[in-house]
Amino acid sequence: MNITAISFNLRYDKPDTGMCQWEKRVGAIASIIQYYQPDVVGTQEGKIHQLNDLQALLPGYKFVGGDRTGTGESEHCAIFYNHQNLNLQKTKDFYLSDTPEIPGSITWDTRLPRMATWANFQVNNSDLSLTIVNTHLDHESAKARELGAGLISLCLMEFPTEDHLLLTGDFNASPNTLARMVLADNHRTQDALATLPLEEQKTFHEFTGEATAAIDTIYCDRRFQIKQVIIDRQQREDVWPSDHFPVIVKLNVGN
Repeated sequence: MNITAISFNLRYDKPDTGMCQWEKRVGAIASIIQYYQPDVVGTQEGKIHQLNDLQALLPGYKFVGGDRTGTGESEHCAIFYNHQNLNLQKTKDFYLSDTPEIPGSITWDTRLPRMATWANFQVNNSDLSLTIVNTHLDHESAKARELGAGLISLCLMEFPTEDHLLLTGDFNASPNTLARMVLADNHRTQDALATLPLEEQKTFHEFTGEATAAIDTIYCDRRFQIKQVIIDRQQREDVWPSDHFPVIVKLNVGN
């Protein structure tokens, strides 16, 4: 059985100027998703109007996930899923703090609340249970990233053993940092980009096309065979879809 997953920081609607404006980019983002036909897409930074705009262009997909303040007005870690392939069983948000059940909670001295969303699916016409966790770690505090990574790692360990896990995200940290090492040490998942040279793992490019930081990846259940990893560095419709390149992983399990 084949599973395709994408991690994609959409760039929040600041708003930007020129060809970086959301209205100029949303079609390009949809084009990428249509091209790869993923089962799941972990997105970061999208506000609700952006997520609705994107879903309108992707009728085969639905999304789940609240925002980081609990008000519906801030950035989401929304998960898009192909509803023809996947049957949603359960989804939940949690917050990267000492009180993860409280929306918008901040206890690690960050300026902004941080969160994760997870969703469990039954893969249609199979007995495969697939759980994806999607997050966006803090952009300023190494301590918050490390504690957030620790909380997420504990979360991964708590899912039933029959669940095949994916972790998507903008981790705001390179692979050699403690936050990423915490995630890499989780015995249930592996970093899909780890076999690439560090220079080839870079994804953040600030709308320049020249990536400078390796901060986005997908951690995959160790029972998956990683068939292909792609960082899509192409423009679509003559625009950069985002200030991050998307990460695409093609997986196989059971055959």
